[in-house]
Amino acid sequence: MGEFSLLSLNTFGVPLYMGWSRLGRLARQLDCSPARLICLQEVQQHAYLPLIQRGLTSYPHAIYERHVYAPKGGLAIFSRLPVIQHRFEAFQDMGTWHSLSFPDWATHKGILSVHLEIDGLEVIVLNTHLNANYSGVWRRTNPLAQIEQRQVQQLHQAIHALPKEALVIACGDFNFPRHSFLYEELVAQNDLLDPLVNDQRTSYRPFPLVSSKWKTSLDYLLVRQPARQDFQVRAEVVEISDAQKWLPFQRFLTDHNALTLHLGWDAGHLINMQDSQM
Repeated sequence: MGEFSLLSLNTFGVPLYMGWSRLGRLARQLDCSPARLICLQEVQQHAYLPLIQRGLTSYPHAIYERHVYAPKGGLAIFSRLPVIQHRFEAFQDMGTWHSLSFPDWATHKGILSVHLEIDGLEVIVLNTHLNANYSGVWRRTNPLAQIEQRQVQQLHQAIHALPKEALVIACGDFNFPRHSFLYEELVAQNDLLDPLVNDQRTSYRPFPLVSSKWKTSLDYLLVRQPARQDFQVRAEVVEISDAQKWLPFQRFLTDHNALTLHLGWDAGHLINMQDSQM
C-alpha cells in the first residue's frame, strides 16, 4: 500500500504581532503532525526560516528559493522525504508596485513545486499563494480578480505540462472562494478533485478588526489522480492554536486553518500497470 500525506498552512507571517514567539510555537506544533510534507505560505522574512527549521526537527529537508528579503512568494516546503527536484515559477502578472497589489508584487509570488517518488509513483506537489483581492469582489470585470485569473491560467498551464502518470497536488492560499468563477475554472480545466468541496468549515478565520465577510474558504487541496489508478483520499480542516496558553491573544498562532491530506493507493497494482506498458 502506497501512502502520502501533507499539510498546507498560511502562517500569517507578518513581521509584527508576536512574530518571533508565535512562529516558533507554530513550528513546534506542526512538527507533531503525521504529514510527510508541510507546505507553508507567508514566510515573509529570511530570518523566519531558521526559526521554523528549529521547530520542525523531524523535517530535515527544507525547500525554498531565496529572494531579496524573504523566500520567493513567501513559500517554503519542509519534507520528511528526500526531494528529487524542485522549481519556483514566478507569476507573470503579480500586479504593480504602485497599486493595491504592492505587497504581492514585493513578495514575488508564484508556484513552488517539488517532485518525489513514493512506492514507484511520481508525486508532484505545487505550493502556491495567489494575489489577494482586497475588494472581496470576484467578478470578471474586477481588476484584482483579473490578476488572479491570469495567475489561475498560469497555474493551469503548469499543471497541464506535468506527466499524466504522476499524482499531482496543488495546495496553498488561492485567495478566492469556492463560489467564484476562478475556482470553477481552475478545477474544471485540470480535472481536479477537491476532497473538502462539501465541507462547510472555512479555511480563513478573520483576524480581529477584519470584516466577518472574509470568513470563508480561500485555501485548497486539489488533486489530479493518474489515469487507471484508484486512490483513497482523506482531507481535514484543522484549527491551529496553542491550547497551553491562558490568554486568547497568546493562543493565536495563525489566522488560517491548516488543511491536511492523506492518500493511499495499491502500489502493487501500480507496478503491474507500469510493467504492462513496457
